[in-house]
Amino acid sequence: MAYADRYLAEDEELVYETRQHWTTLVSEFLLLCLIIAVAGAAVWALPTDEDWGSTGVWVVLGVAAIAAIWLWLVPLLQWRATVYFLTTKRLHKRSGFLSKSGRSIPLARVNDVAFSASLWERLMRYGTVRVQSASEQGMMTLKHVPDPEGLKNLVYQAIDGLRDEPPAQPPH
Repeated sequence: MAYADRYLAEDEELVYETRQHWTTLVSEFLLLCLIIAVAGAAVWALPTDEDWGSTGVWVVLGVAAIAAIWLWLVPLLQWRATVYFLTTKRLHKRSGFLSKSGRSIPLARVNDVAFSASLWERLMRYGTVRVQSASEQGMMTLKHVPDPEGLKNLVYQAIDGLRDEPPAQPPH
């Protein structure tokens, strides 16, 4: 079962679901490597034959663990909790693992879909998608989207599919 399935209405189908591109975590991974290297060097440099040396090792490892959790694990969980998905009726953005936030735009209210990608982003195959809607919130920005042009095209295809549906019949 996809993450998005719990947010679907009865007459909706999931068209596309994605997370932010993995490159959003590169700097956090490099920080983790640096934390491990610094902690390893500090532990190696501390004398273990002294009483304060073994305490120092535990202090260094504790500080390294806290830094790793704060600088690597928290961003990883935030990345994991950020999901973009497109249904036959709406475009959704959900994020947050401790405090949650979400936004949906009905496809019938979408005015424009644009994407942008720098040279680096094009090489890594991700970018930013901006969706302009006819609502009070206006713009929804989806950052670090894998294949942003493909998502833009899918949104337009879903909008076209919405227009092709016969109008709903009023209940008798």
